[in-house]
Order: sequence, then structure tokens, then C-alpha cells
Amino acid sequence: MTNDSVAAFDDLIAALGEIRDGFINNPERWTEPVEVAEAYRYVGQVLSAASEMFFEADPDHPRFASIVSPARKLQGDNPDAIYHFARIRGNRTYRVRGRIDGQCYVSFTVHGPAADGGMAGPLLGDVNNNDFVVDPDGSYEVIFSADPHPGNWVELHPDAHSLVVRSYYEFEVSAQNDAGVSVNIDIVALDSPAIEPLDDATIAARMTEGVAFLRQATLGQGLPGNPSPVPFVSNTPNDVATPFSFRDSGLPVPGAADIFYSMGRWDLADDEALVMTGTLPDGPFANVMLWNVHMQTLDYRNLPTALNKTQIRLEPDGSYRIVISAKNPGVPNWLCTDGHRRGTIFWRFLLPATDPPKPDCTVVNISEIG
Repeated sequence: MTNDSVAAFDDLIAALGEIRDGFINNPERWTEPVEVAEAYRYVGQVLSAASEMFFEADPDHPRFASIVSPARKLQGDNPDAIYHFARIRGNRTYRVRGRIDGQCYVSFTVHGPAADGGMAGPLLGDVNNNDFVVDPDGSYEVIFSADPHPGNWVELHPDAHSLVVRSYYEFEVSAQNDAGVSVNIDIVALDSPAIEPLDDATIAARMTEGVAFLRQATLGQGLPGNPSPVPFVSNTPNDVATPFSFRDSGLPVPGAADIFYSMGRWDLADDEALVMTGTLPDGPFANVMLWNVHMQTLDYRNLPTALNKTQIRLEPDGSYRIVISAKNPGVPNWLCTDGHRRGTIFWRFLLPATDPPKPDCTVVNISEIG
């Protein structure tokens, strides 16, 4: 009997100690008590994701795992979308069957392994519901394989490591808050080998991937407030960057190719408000939300911390005004900071008809809002 799984489990224990000392209890990272408390919760949620997406991953007999939920937030989650993940390999043939039922957008992105152990690496292929045939009842079938296949087909790169599915909804009640919203989807390997009992080497390899993801999602994250080289991130507090799309950028990143992103940081006193104004481009979807310093959405179940295009109340001239503050200013489009002095503002613009303009940002005293 080998001991590969013992070594992998020992590494998990060691990683948790490293994360406790170098991530959770690192005074260079967190300045507020709420950030430390949320760090403990965040690590538990990342460990949950590592278990489902990696410890239980079988590229020969895959299943779609839900990436995030109101109780598992990581990697910049989104209340208006349901995300799924499957571990795959480039030399297999996979059939995905699903049904579009209320989604304004569905996409599949194929990713290579992440050099730093993250959830998904460089984009190796993608397709969205505008690119494949959907039956009148909303059902569809897509084949992912190295060799061409009739019908809806996506070529698999030899380095294919994971498949991410994005299902976006633009409803008055966000998808993650609506128990009636679910995604009908399944994946099967058409050339899968016979199922073998789980062995030591296999579970050790899966755990090793999961622990690498755990480290990357914690110790591998930059310090809050440090400058970011990412094109869509503003390094000026209380501002956001010009929206940017990864399509044709050549950057080795796991972002969705159909989405323009814009991101920045808020840092506000209790009596201050950040006012964002601008116009929304035509397109199937757009939203804005607040994250804590761990890239987790704030409590959208109980507080107004995110707005999609349907939820945003526009001005008579068609523009928007969104107010970010700790206290309710009594106006439409308020985003509550939920007791956080600082955090992240994150915009998504999906398949816009024109390049989205940069939102204008101004800090004012909350008494000036009216």
C-alpha cells in the first residue's frame, strides 16, 4: 500500500496552518475586524469548493459542480449568474446537454491548467448560445472533442483542463435569490473507460490539485490596496477603470471572452457616499456589485448590494445614478456597504453593442444626496 494520499492530506493540514498565519492573521492584509472574521469564513468556503471541484473531480466520468452560491462565495461571484465547473482532459470526447430556460446568455469556456494552481487557467476555446443551434423547446447538445463532430462542436485543445459554464439571468429578483431558478445541464464522456474503484494515487492527485487551488485562492492573492496590472482595474481609490474585454487580448487569463469588466475600490467614511453616473450600452446583460476584500459579494440575500440592468432605475434622460454608502440615502439605486469601510466595485457588460463608457465616480457627503 502506498502513502500518496497520506502525504497529500498532510500537505492539506500544512496549507491550513500556512493560511492561518500568512493569510488570515497577516496584519499587512487586513485593517478591519470584519475582514479577519470574513477571512475565516472565506477559507472554509474555498475548502468546500476544493472538495467538490477537485477532490471529487473525475475527468473520465465528469459532472458539473456548482462553483458558487449565497453560502459559497469565491473568485468574484455574481448574484445574477449560476456557474458550473467540470474537470476534463483534451483527449476525451464530451457531450453536454442542457436547456435554456430564462437565461439571457449561456457560454462554455475551455481552460488550460493554471500555472499558479488556480481554478482555471488560460482560455483555450469558447462558445455561447448565439453560436450553437438551440431547439424550439430550448434544449441543446454540444460536443467537445479534439476531432471534428457534426452539429454543435467545440474543438478541445490537448491541454484542456476544465470547462466552465456561465448562465446569466437579468430578472427583477436575482437568480441566486430565486429558488425557482435552476440550470438544466449535464456532461458525459462518450469514450470514458470502465469505472474503477478509487485508489490511493488517484485521490492523492485530486487532493494535490485541490490544495494548490486552496493556496492560490488565499496566500496567492495580492495585498488589498496594492496596485494591480490588470487592465480593467483602477488603482485610484473611489474610482473604476475603463471597461475592458479579454477577447483577442492574448492575456493568459480565465476571464469570460464575451464580457467587458470594470473594477475599482471604494474607501469611504460613514458620512461619505460614492456616486457613479453614466449610460449603459445596449446588450443582453449588465450589472454592478460590491465585494469585500476577499472578492466575495456582500450580503445580497438581505441587503441591496448589487444591481443588474433590469433592476437599475434610470434617470429621465436614460442615464443612471448609483450611490454607494453605509447609510441609506433614500434614493433609487443604493448599494449598501454592509458595515465595510472598504471593498471592491465590480461591473460586467455582456456582449455590448458598443464599447461601454467608463462610469464617472464622485465622492460626496451623504447629506448632499437628494
